[in-house]
Amino acid sequence: MRTVLEDMLSCKLPLEYVDFICSHDGAIPEPNSVIIGINNESGVRRFIPVAEAVKVIAEVEGFPDAIPLGEDDCGNFFYINQNTGGVFFWDHEIDGGNIEVAPSLIKFLEALVPFDSSSVKLKPGQLKYAWIDPSFKPEFD
Repeated sequence: MRTVLEDMLSCKLPLEYVDFICSHDGAIPEPNSVIIGINNESGVRRFIPVAEAVKVIAEVEGFPDAIPLGEDDCGNFFYINQNTGGVFFWDHEIDGGNIEVAPSLIKFLEALVPFDSSSVKLKPGQLKYAWIDPSFKPEFD
């Protein structure tokens, strides 16, 4: 699959990416977060398997000419710029929503920190409404 992805992108895959996928292709990380731009953060829900990367490039409308790396919980992606090796965040709802997160894959992985939900503090009135999936059935002891 590596050569298919390289052929599709017309470039050699960065060595640090090849090393990463050899060990963690399609990995689901622990809950985490990473700083995106100023005053924003996102988590990486999963890393895109190489076998699925070609599909992401072909089927996700507007996806940059880049190497798909990971996805957050909202359908946004992290990708590797094939020219610079930098890792970017792509918000699928914003034109030009490409924000550099780290200058390399290694720096990106180092920037991921465990997510602690207790650190989220909302001010009174900050939350206007919430949608809850009707199929969600919490069970309490």
